[in-house]
Amino acid sequence: MLMKPLPGISAVLPQYDALILDLWGVVHDGTHLYDGVHDTLVRLREAGKKIVFLSNAPRRAAKVEKTLNSLGVSPDLYDHVFSSGEMGYQWLNSGKHHLGKRYYYIGPAKDIDVLDGLDCVRVDDIKDADFILNVGFGSEEQSTDDWMPLLRSCRAQGLPMLCLNPDLEVVKITGERFPCAGVIARAYQNIGGLVTWFGKPFPAVYDQCMQWLSPLDKQRVLAVGDSLDTDIPGAVRYEMDCALVTGGILKKEKPEIIDAMVKKMGLIPNYVMPKFSF
Repeated sequence: MLMKPLPGISAVLPQYDALILDLWGVVHDGTHLYDGVHDTLVRLREAGKKIVFLSNAPRRAAKVEKTLNSLGVSPDLYDHVFSSGEMGYQWLNSGKHHLGKRYYYIGPAKDIDVLDGLDCVRVDDIKDADFILNVGFGSEEQSTDDWMPLLRSCRAQGLPMLCLNPDLEVVKITGERFPCAGVIARAYQNIGGLVTWFGKPFPAVYDQCMQWLSPLDKQRVLAVGDSLDTDIPGAVRYEMDCALVTGGILKKEKPEIIDAMVKKMGLIPNYVMPKFSF
C-alpha cells in the first residue's frame, strides 16, 4: 500500500493538534450527515483538537455554516468554517483586482446571492459583462456541452472567469454523481479562456486556515478529504499531512485502482480511510 490504512482517526490523533476537514464527501453529502461523523467530532473536541471546515462550496461561509448546523453539527464542535465562495467574495471586496463590476452569472439559482453586498452588478447579456462568475451548473441535468456556445462567445470577447468551486464533481450518499463548476472552468481554459480560481487545491485557503490555527505549525495539522483533484493535491503541495477518505467520490473504486491513481499523480496522501470516523 502506498498509503497507511487507518481504521479511524484516533489511530494517529496524538500526532496532531488540529484537523482541516472537507465537508461534502467527508462530513455530509449536502443533505445528510454521514454515519458516525457527529460522534467523531464530539470525541475530537473532547480530546482538545481544533477543527476547521474547509469547503469548495461556491457560497458565503455563513451560508455553509447554516447548512452544517441544520444537519446537526453545532458551533461548539468546530472553530471555523471557510469556503471558496467566501474567499472569492473577500477578494472582490478587497479591491485588489481590475475586473470591473459587471458580471455574467453561471450557476444555479440557490447560489445567485453569493456576491450580495458587494459593489457588483449582475447582467443578463455577456456583451455588458466585465467578467464571468462561475459557481456551477444551472441544474443537475446540464452538461458542459450545454455551456460551450456561451463559453466560446465569452472567450471571443476576452472575458476573464472567476471560478468559485474548483471541484469537478460531488457524490450523494445514494451514489449519484453531479458535476461542479471546476468542469466548466477547465473547459474555458481549454479554449484559451483566463480563469482565476478560489479554493482547494490553491495555497491561499490553507494560509487562511493556518492563520486561524496560529501558533500551530502545519506539521501538527491533518487535512482530511475525499478528492484526488482538490483535497489531496492541495494538502500535499502545502506540505501538510493528509488522509484520503474513500467513501465519497471514490466510493466505487477498488483499492488497487485508488493506489494506481495516487501513484500516477505523484501526490500521495499519508493515510487512507474508508470513512471519517474515530
